[in-house]
Amino acid sequence: MRGINENIKFNNLDINLKINLGGDEHLFGYQQEIDNLTEITKEELINPIVDGEIRRYVYNPYVQPANIIFYFYSTNYSCSFINAGFVSGEIANNNVGMLNSFFIMELYDTYDPYTQTKISTNYLTKILGGSGSKPDYTLNSSANNQFYYLYIPISFLNKHSGATTITGYTRFSFYNSKTGKISLFYNSGNVSLLTPEKMYFKIQINLNTKSWQFIESAYPYSIAMQILPTNAYAKRINNTIDNTENKKQNYPSGYIFDQNTGTYIIE
Repeated sequence: MRGINENIKFNNLDINLKINLGGDEHLFGYQQEIDNLTEITKEELINPIVDGEIRRYVYNPYVQPANIIFYFYSTNYSCSFINAGFVSGEIANNNVGMLNSFFIMELYDTYDPYTQTKISTNYLTKILGGSGSKPDYTLNSSANNQFYYLYIPISFLNKHSGATTITGYTRFSFYNSKTGKISLFYNSGNVSLLTPEKMYFKIQINLNTKSWQFIESAYPYSIAMQILPTNAYAKRINNTIDNTENKKQNYPSGYIFDQNTGTYIIE
């Protein structure tokens, strides 16, 4: 509500005006205006509610490739977490840096970065569940692999009503908890491409069987190769990452609080 200021002069003399703060005005309609303003403000502060109901699709076990393999780069390419910056002891002992690291699979409707819409994001947090503790993961029901399932919003599926299959594009990355960096990967089957499609693995989503599969990958496996950390695109992505140091509290050794010193003492 806006206040109105008025300056009143009466023969250049100071006067006292008594204004009664009470009134008999009826405020019918004011509450409706307040409610309307509240709804508008809420829409501005909070994104509109989107139906988040999803459907789970499983990887088709009857097609190839059935593995997704990640190659990290150090001085050369290797399917090993050593190249990702971990030492053998951290890998063998399931170090906290390993436990807090994870792979990311993002599903888009197209590979064009200017028009694409992200459909879903999936995470592989059990990174030591690969072949011989390597980043080599089998996609089947018995392997207990988190990439086996693909979660797709119903709102996206409804846009393709009447279709039997949908083509999607997946992009993979890896968050390294030890270094606080993101590693990006490209599709080895697209190594000759100079377009953004190089970064993506094309998949087919079958609406009838509720399954999905890689298509046009490097047969018989889907191989993801790390983009060099010196790449300008990789640097730009890492500049957007905010890392927070997870510190443990150090509790006082004493158990009696001394009001004079403001510290805890043993006796």
